[in-house]
Order: sequence, then structure tokens, then C-alpha cells
Amino acid sequence: FVVAGYTNWEVMVGADVWLIKMDSLGNEEWNQTFVGSNYYEWAYSVQQTIDGGYIIAASNNFSGYYEFDVWLIKTDSNGDTLWTKTYGGSENDKAYSVKQTTDNGYIITGHTGDDVWLIKTDSQGDSVWTKTFGGSEYDRGYSVEQTTDGGYIITGDTESFGNGERDVWLIKTDSQGNEEWNQTFGGSENDRGYSV
Repeated sequence: FVVAGYTNWEVMVGADVWLIKMDSLGNEEWNQTFVGSNYYEWAYSVQQTIDGGYIIAASNNFSGYYEFDVWLIKTDSNGDTLWTKTYGGSENDKAYSVKQTTDNGYIITGHTGDDVWLIKTDSQGDSVWTKTFGGSEYDRGYSVEQTTDGGYIITGDTESFGNGERDVWLIKTDSQGNEEWNQTFGGSENDRGYSV
């Protein structure tokens, strides 16, 4: 098993990305921390890659206090860093889910500003394309998977569409991230989707 999260969290001191590898009984085999350039680094998603290493989707506040950029970390099988990439601009950008794709690249979802953000990279983490989805309110992507047709499915939540407050939002795209359809689910209360 492998777990990604954060450690050493303290207000005005910060937090570091933490990767923990365990055996089949949950006993720790090793752990690694990853430190960015500012206060807070939080990891939300990890997957083992076909080379036996790991890919981590995290957020790092490169831009300033509570202004985050997406931070992608690739490690070897021992959790040692092979490379890192950042994506983002002046908006508050976060990554909540990463998966390796059939071309050995990566697909990431999260948000940029108030919109769902989908980022496709090559095998070295260089951006191939990005897409945003959203309206005038607060929208987030929390989980992404590649589908059997080569496209992508995202779930999260939307305040821009649906029946009021936040609704679960499901977005289907083609292989280039172009929207094919979307559906909302929920009523008048707060509803969210975290995994698809």
C-alpha cells in the first residue's frame, strides 16, 4: 500500500507532502517527504506507475500565502524524486486527482480559480493540453479516470449549474479533453462527488 498526504502541518510554519509505503499487512517500509519553496504543500492523490514508481498530485503555494499551484511529483520505486512539474498562474490552482494514461502520460483534475481544470501531460509531466469547465460560480473537479474510448470522466461539484447550492457534477470528454456531455445530480442542499 502507498499513502500520500501531508505532515508537519502548523499555522504559519507549513506542511510537507508525505509519501508512505507499507507492506501487505500495513507495516511501514519507507516514507519520504517533499518540500516546496513556501509554507504549504499538500498531496491529494497517488498512483503507482507502470515503471514501479509513483505519481503524486499535490498543491504548493508557490504564488503566495494560500495561493496555490498544481504540483506533480514523479518518484522511483523507493519514493526518491525523479522530476517535479508545476502548473498554474495567478489564480488559486489545486490538483485533487492524477492517473497514468495509456500513452504513459498523466491526466490531472482539480481547479483553476473557480473552474474545473483538466490537465493532460506527456510521460515527463510536460503539459500537452489543458481544459476548463465551469460557469459563473464555484466549480471543482475531484476525481478523473480515463475511459475505454480514450476519453476522460470527471466528477466534482458545481455551484454554476444544477438545482441549487452545490450539485454533483459529472463531465465526459473525448481524448482531447473536449466536453461530450455533462450531468448534474442533487437537490436543494449541498451535494458533492469525490470519486468516479
